[in-house]
Amino acid sequence: MGSQSVPKNKWILTKSAFDLLLAQLDSDREEAGTRYEALRRKLVKFFEWRGCRFPEDLADDAINRVARNIEAGENIRDLAAYCAGVARHVFLESLRARQREEALQSTPQSLPTSAAEPDLRRGCLEGCLRELSQEDLNLIVEYYKEDKQARISARRNMAARLDIPLNALRIRTHRIRVRLEACVDKCMKGLREEMK
Repeated sequence: MGSQSVPKNKWILTKSAFDLLLAQLDSDREEAGTRYEALRRKLVKFFEWRGCRFPEDLADDAINRVARNIEAGENIRDLAAYCAGVARHVFLESLRARQREEALQSTPQSLPTSAAEPDLRRGCLEGCLRELSQEDLNLIVEYYKEDKQARISARRNMAARLDIPLNALRIRTHRIRVRLEACVDKCMKGLREEMK
């Protein structure tokens, strides 16, 4: 399923919510269905143009959120504009999910996983990454993104873009890593205590 996996508490589109969405699109049921398909195609293209991995799933998620809000009684004057706003929100969430996935894939080697506890440690790391600010998450993901030689020039470019010396960038990322390591260690300690 990838980085845009279904959250455990995801709302499922109900028939009544779908009927309300169609009514919002047009009073004629057949015309509403045609408009629904056109809206969905536009949303799929919105996500495709932004390079999302699962544009159809994200379009459905956006539509479901709109339908849920309509069912909850939200008064929507311009449905197309409202859907575009919801789609932007879903897109940003998908970006954050992708960044977290990339962060997990490029985890520094100084955060080792023992053979007996890789899944637990990975779960702890995921939780700790969620606790980072968006700025810190972006920084640590970008810092560890490239391999060997490419990493050196990428880090120089990163420091230049942030308008800080390379050493200051190293210190910032080191502090984030130390916080991550402490968070993972604390999480693992708690899990080991629970297993006793």
